[in-house]
Amino acid sequence: MKRILFIVHTLFIFLILIGITARSQAVIVDFAQVKQEIDGFGASSAWHGQLTNAEADAAFGNETIHQMGLSILRVRISPNSGDWAGWFDERANATKAKARGAIVLASPWSPPASMKTNNNTIGGELKPDSYAAYVNHLNSFCTYLGNVDVVSIQNEPNIQVGYESCDWSPQQLLNFCKNHAQNINTLVMMPEAFNFDWKYSDPILNDSTANSHISFVGGHIYGTRAYSYTNAINKGKRVWMTEHYYNDDSIEECLKMAKEIAEVMSANMNAYIWWWLRQPSCNLMLAGGTLKKKGYTMGQFSKFIRPGYHRVDATFQPRQGVVVVAFKGNAQNVIVAVNQNTTSVSQTFLIRNEAVAFSTRYVTSETKSINEEGTITIINNRFTDVLDPKSITTYVIAKNNTSVSVTDNEAIRIFPNPAGNYLHISPEIEIKTLEVLNLMGQVLMLQNGEADQTLDISALTPGIYLLRVKDVYKEKILRFIKN
Repeated sequence: MKRILFIVHTLFIFLILIGITARSQAVIVDFAQVKQEIDGFGASSAWHGQLTNAEADAAFGNETIHQMGLSILRVRISPNSGDWAGWFDERANATKAKARGAIVLASPWSPPASMKTNNNTIGGELKPDSYAAYVNHLNSFCTYLGNVDVVSIQNEPNIQVGYESCDWSPQQLLNFCKNHAQNINTLVMMPEAFNFDWKYSDPILNDSTANSHISFVGGHIYGTRAYSYTNAINKGKRVWMTEHYYNDDSIEECLKMAKEIAEVMSANMNAYIWWWLRQPSCNLMLAGGTLKKKGYTMGQFSKFIRPGYHRVDATFQPRQGVVVVAFKGNAQNVIVAVNQNTTSVSQTFLIRNEAVAFSTRYVTSETKSINEEGTITIINNRFTDVLDPKSITTYVIAKNNTSVSVTDNEAIRIFPNPAGNYLHISPEIEIKTLEVLNLMGQVLMLQNGEADQTLDISALTPGIYLLRVKDVYKEKILRFIKN
């Protein structure tokens, strides 16, 4: 009898554990738990020369799946103000990036040699009596470019290398920020340490005067992993990961990259910036603008998670080999799921505190590159999808502000949203007119009479539009995005 009771008891516990495990595998996305604002995703054009228009389109455009939609360009401040390739080329690159909606971060690898203890652009330190002159150097570069949003004081002040560089101690950086950074005419970032070393930034954050002179804390994650920098966040600073890379373009390395981006976002950072954009190693695209697999990997985030979005709470690792991050925007919400497993995974998503209706699915894998793979209907704020083996899947979710009541028991829904060339209206109802308006209320398209349930919007330029639907009962206005 004891043996039977033991078996029953063991089986009962086993079934409970199975239930707990099954529940723990669901991703819970809570849109009421709003985290940090996203400033964007980017890459660097340091030592690139000038980007062509096609390359700028591929990097910063967001009209096709072959454009990454990057929103940050990191440029190099050459130590030589007369350096044609340094200042002139980066001004051209910044101009092209800004024209496509990006912001610009400028980073110096070295002050001018004349300002340094070794009179060399490699190694050495900035002479204390050159601090004011260095401020003028940074200001001159920003004025010349005319469109720098953030300027860094120094790239990787904490390592000794055989290329353009400058050595700073934490005390030297504190002295500079406390006594001179206030004279820089652009928002200031520090310390861009090689391994996000807090010993370089904490003294500045903890000094009220120095802290008041800087707005951004930047760092690189070589030799470390992303972590939530609470001291910087509590002091009101934006935290950016400003450089990292992998050379290989295999799907395995791309999955490491995607997981890393998710980790950076989950660590409450506001931006993720890759190293080289186009140079022939560790790059996101080839000369001419053809995206590499790493470029498409970046695009799974940067195309859809736009500046001004906020990360929201989501189950980060629902099971082994899968990580998930989620974001809230004004017009749409985004969930990104990275599956590093070599097999497909059935994943359930439970959405809280947000009314949602449809999701469009985009996938990058060994054989896919931001492939649009149809629309998923979300029922009772829950959906289940199969994640491809070794893949990154982005769900662009239409909010229920694009789902409105037409009668007491019917609703109009438009999908997909964002849309490509066609917009579909559901369910089948008697529609009198369909009008597409811009955000100023101007009518751009009109279908009269018994309007078709599918609307050809291929002539529209990418952006946010309104769809006015008139049925036999009333008029409703819905918002949609044209990719």
